[in-house]
Amino acid sequence: MSGLFDPWNDAAFIAGKLRSPANRLIVIIGAESWCEKCRNLKPHFEELARQAPAQDIMLWFDLEEHQEFLGQYIPESLPEMLIYRNTHLAARSLLPDGNRESLLAALQTTCLDQAGENDPGIARRLAREDWA
Repeated sequence: MSGLFDPWNDAAFIAGKLRSPANRLIVIIGAESWCEKCRNLKPHFEELARQAPAQDIMLWFDLEEHQEFLGQYIPESLPEMLIYRNTHLAARSLLPDGNRESLLAALQTTCLDQAGENDPGIARRLAREDWA
């Protein structure tokens, strides 16, 4: 099963996948209703999710739609990409222009320095099957 997963409907499946250290969680946080870069980026992210290898779990969190899940966490800028290995934040990247090329580049060369600082805990929460 590959594609763009939904944190509400696919909670048990995501939790099971996060148990394997070989799997990678890729999260984009955006705001489609008012962020033009986010609106431009989402179709590219969805396309990549459909083509993703089985070990990648790809989620899109909208600041408004998923506010209950994200809690008080608000990224410095939008859209923001977080990459987790198991439940540990391994990389963080801002996607300044919302195009496919910047997304691909961020997936290849993400800022690893201080990635774990200010971790919103998304992977830890998703790893609990009963969170939803």
